[in-house]
Amino acid sequence: MQLSNFETLVLSSMIEGDEEQQTLAEQLASATVEKRDYTGVGLYTKLVVDPKSPRLKQPGRRFEEIPRAHFSHPALPAGAGAMLWLAEGRMDTLECFTYEGDWPGDEGPFSISTYRDNPIPQRPLS
Repeated sequence: MQLSNFETLVLSSMIEGDEEQQTLAEQLASATVEKRDYTGVGLYTKLVVDPKSPRLKQPGRRFEEIPRAHFSHPALPAGAGAMLWLAEGRMDTLECFTYEGDWPGDEGPFSISTYRDNPIPQRPLS
């Protein structure tokens, strides 16, 4: 299964500026979806990355070092968040979640801010 436009835009935004952005971008280029699960309050996307793609130099990143993001959406006053889970030096799972309320059916109005030393400005995902 292919990544949705939303998933691709979120992942691209999250890895932008990462110290291993090039490696993550190569992994993203080959990534497909093993399983996508809408939980009602979020989304889990289990990724499959080509085993020939390069691994991260730091395969065992600490929780504080994994790519993360914050979302704004008109239907979510408290916003939402996202994390990219890594396993064995590769992208593994995209986790998106609301801080309060149900995951909106229309993902088009989401805007994203990433967590980094020099965060990129919030920008629309559509």
